Amino acid sequence: MISPSNILFRVYQRTIHSLAFYPTLIALGFVLACLLNISIEYQPWLMELKAKFDIGLVRNADNARLILGTLVGGLVSLMVFSFSMVMVVLNNAASVLSPRVLPGLVSSKSHQKTLGFYLGTIIYALLLITTIEQNGSDKVPSLGVLITLALGIACLGLFVYFIRSISQSIQVEHILSNLYQVTRKKLESRICKMAAQSPAPKWPNDQKWQQIRSERSGYFKEINATMVNELLCEHDLKMTIQVHRGFFVMEGHPLFKLDRKVDEALINQLLDCFDFFIEEYPSTHYLFGCKQISEIAVKALSPGINDPGTAIKSIDMLSVLLSQRLNLPAFDFSELEDEPPRLFLNELSLDQLLQQVLGPIRTYGAADPSVLVSLLQAFKNLLHQNPKAEYKVQLLRHARSVIESADEHLTTPRDREEINDFIERINSAAKESLPALSRIKTP
Repeated sequence: MISPSNILFRVYQRTIHSLAFYPTLIALGFVLACLLNISIEYQPWLMELKAKFDIGLVRNADNARLILGTLVGGLVSLMVFSFSMVMVVLNNAASVLSPRVLPGLVSSKSHQKTLGFYLGTIIYALLLITTIEQNGSDKVPSLGVLITLALGIACLGLFVYFIRSISQSIQVEHILSNLYQVTRKKLESRICKMAAQSPAPKWPNDQKWQQIRSERSGYFKEINATMVNELLCEHDLKMTIQVHRGFFVMEGHPLFKLDRKVDEALINQLLDCFDFFIEEYPSTHYLFGCKQISEIAVKALSPGINDPGTAIKSIDMLSVLLSQRLNLPAFDFSELEDEPPRLFLNELSLDQLLQQVLGPIRTYGAADPSVLVSLLQAFKNLLHQNPKAEYKVQLLRHARSVIESADEHLTTPRDREEINDFIERINSAAKESLPALSRIKTP
């Protein structure tokens, strides 16, 4: 049986990232404001007030209809143009950057609020026009017309802001910066959550636990942790999720484990709490932000774009994000107020994260010495963060892959000398406790 709580959870996850979310809310707010305006427009106290202060108030019904009709026509054209600009930005981002960044651009709150303000003003004006028709020429909603005029002027100001915002959105630096900021906030929130737990929770020994397999296929992106925790507390259970967010789960693949056997009904309730969808939102998990930055770098290295500067900037941003990832364990958990966590979520290991994020950049930039040097610089900086011994081994392993790519593709002596220089720096940062990286031969 599908739980209403899980239905609302899935609807919420899709609604907050929809282009129509804020426009709909704002338009409803304008409808309520207009209804309030209509209800008080002809109240005696307001009529007396309008008689005393009549500057800017329209007294003629035909003039009121003309003004409101002109505003509606102009704002419809303005909204269509603005929406067309959004489509241009999305098309440019898909062709130049990566199709994976589109969900984040579509869910941009500033664009949604601007379009919502346009739509709300149009609805406000249309509702006022209907009241003029109903009340006849002897009564004119002069206050409503004045408010609509003010809203129309505000729309013009928003249009200037919208054009400026759109011009920034086309720039790859702006998109990279937004991805970086959102991803960094997600990592910082994880670090704060871990710091708040004392003592730090450990992944339970779940080797002999009951294993539950998935009954659906799709990309695991989110889980209704509130509902899961309620079920776990009610039945005194612990649960470990075996796949990380973003993992493509096939039907029958191991999905989670429970610390004791339970009936089929409870298993179905827990399975219903998992949400599978395609879009990757950086605000959902830091992995998606890192992957999108990596994909922008790879697209910049393609022959059609040929922009290694963007790739180098992406590597620098990823190095900062990865330095924060070094402070996190290989799992996540869901907090409970009065007891230790019961729900544990598996995370992508650092080794796999490096392979997914920096591996494609190394492959597509293997013939560019500046890109390879930037990758080695990133590994050197990460080693300077004094990571755990396990993480040091993994960092050196991936640095060795970069060196092997340089040895295979770089033929110029000067480029190979530059690589050797960074090899010495990495060996110095790694200390003497680990095997040193070997230099490449220079002709």
